[in-house]
Amino acid sequence: MNSKNNGSLSNVDEPSALARYTCAGISCAIFGIWLKFTFVPESETPGRDVPIHSFVVPLVLTLGYLVSLPVLKYFVENYLTKSCNVKVLLKESMVLYNIAQVVLNGWMVWRFLDALLNRNHPFIGDITTTSTGTTYIIWVHYCDKYLEFFDTYFMVLRGRMDQVSFLHVYHHFSIVWAWWAAINLMPGGDSYFGALLNSWIHVLMYGYYALSLLKIPCPWKKMLTQAQLLQFTSVVAYSICCLYIWPEDHVEGKHKLCVIIQIWEMVSLFVLFSVFYRKSYRKRADPSVDSKVYDDQQCEKAVVEGVLAVESAAKDASKLASNASIVLNETANPVKNRAGKTWSMAK
Repeated sequence: MNSKNNGSLSNVDEPSALARYTCAGISCAIFGIWLKFTFVPESETPGRDVPIHSFVVPLVLTLGYLVSLPVLKYFVENYLTKSCNVKVLLKESMVLYNIAQVVLNGWMVWRFLDALLNRNHPFIGDITTTSTGTTYIIWVHYCDKYLEFFDTYFMVLRGRMDQVSFLHVYHHFSIVWAWWAAINLMPGGDSYFGALLNSWIHVLMYGYYALSLLKIPCPWKKMLTQAQLLQFTSVVAYSICCLYIWPEDHVEGKHKLCVIIQIWEMVSLFVLFSVFYRKSYRKRADPSVDSKVYDDQQCEKAVVEGVLAVESAAKDASKLASNASIVLNETANPVKNRAGKTWSMAK
């Protein structure tokens, strides 16, 4: 098998340094265009200060994403791979892309934490707060979902169609709509939470990709699966708590719809994630074969445990939110009673 691969690679030319760095330059240019449209002045934050664009933008871009994949696959298989070693050609571009994502997502994590710790943004139970900067970071986070299409493009260009699963494409397609809905329906308050966790996961994920390309061991490689599962369960539990804690006189239908969309996105990804790993590793039953198989089985075990964790987290969140609601009512009633007595005496 190795000899076959070596023979096929010997029929294509190794890309020159000029070609590799030209690709990296094109990647930087694309990233620069994205920066121009994303980093608008913070005083003109879409969803807060100016209306966000209509559904036409995500519709055109997500459909364009779906249509472009088979077109790109055809071009790669019939032209590109026959004339060039694409993996070598794109190495610098992919390193730059992954490092840029680490920096970008790290910046978003820092801005969210700054809003919580230094700008008094409520941790939970808020619907309307938009003055702490979180809405602007949610806008950047939403725009990054379009940039993440390049995760798939790099896979297709390198001929790794085995990685372009339904789960992968569904995630990149649906997450755009989830965050577009979030900015339209509820641009402030508790909307920040999912974006904060997702940004942190992406710091770890893109950091792992960058280190792998540079042949540097990644200390948190085995933790990525567990971290993703923890993200799903945490967002579901947080969202359920919000429905109980939010003040009823401020809650509108659009706020509930935003939560439903968030929970649907997390649960659907979790289910697909679970099915994907179970199918991928079911046939590898013997952990004595090699360490990689053992690691894969540990991944499957983590997924199964995560499924149970989602159910448990949802139940715990419901109980916690109910208790919080009871405490709030008990706290409010004495105030109401005292006010009633004062009013009666005044009469």
